[in-house]
Amino acid sequence: MMKKVRLALLVGCLSIVASLFFLTGTTSANQKTNLLNPSYTKLNGKKVVDWKKTTAKKYVDLTNVPAKDLKIVVNQKHQTVNIYKNNKLVEQFLCSTGKRTKETATPVGIFAIEPEHGTWFYNAKPDVAEGARNFVSFKDHGVYLFHSVVMNQDNQPIMSRQGRLGHPNSHGCVQMSLPDNVYFYNTFSQPDKVGTKVVIEPFSK
Repeated sequence: MMKKVRLALLVGCLSIVASLFFLTGTTSANQKTNLLNPSYTKLNGKKVVDWKKTTAKKYVDLTNVPAKDLKIVVNQKHQTVNIYKNNKLVEQFLCSTGKRTKETATPVGIFAIEPEHGTWFYNAKPDVAEGARNFVSFKDHGVYLFHSVVMNQDNQPIMSRQGRLGHPNSHGCVQMSLPDNVYFYNTFSQPDKVGTKVVIEPFSK
């Protein structure tokens, strides 16, 4: 009897895994992996993730990989950007998604890398007054972006907004450390990467 119960449980678990794979194309987006390697620094007396250094172990060259073979999964629960090649996780780094309010939340759902990109922008509105480097759009053609940590009008990091990688900290975009942002931009700003699938997961997943 116990063997039958164990077998039934095993079959049930495999069915759940198969369902997850069917829905998302992967089973590991939610799982912590060994692809992260953040450095730390002190800011206002606190130990924080260093926004000036990579949070990945290494960068994988995806230059010649077509968009159809790639997928970007933003895990808001763990605040990570996860890049898949043929449904295998090949790159991962920390990020900051939108603060958990109605006005600043990062939209959840399935999107795609869009043509809009650039090396710099600045929003001078008094209630924003910040910009970022190396942006790539994934929703509403220039509204929701992947980009660097936030910058002032002189294109320098706004210190009061640093030290939050790994925590929600944006107005809805996905922020990355300076080196991770350069890698992401160099990879996904290319014309052949337009259409790359982007999945933004909810905090609960």
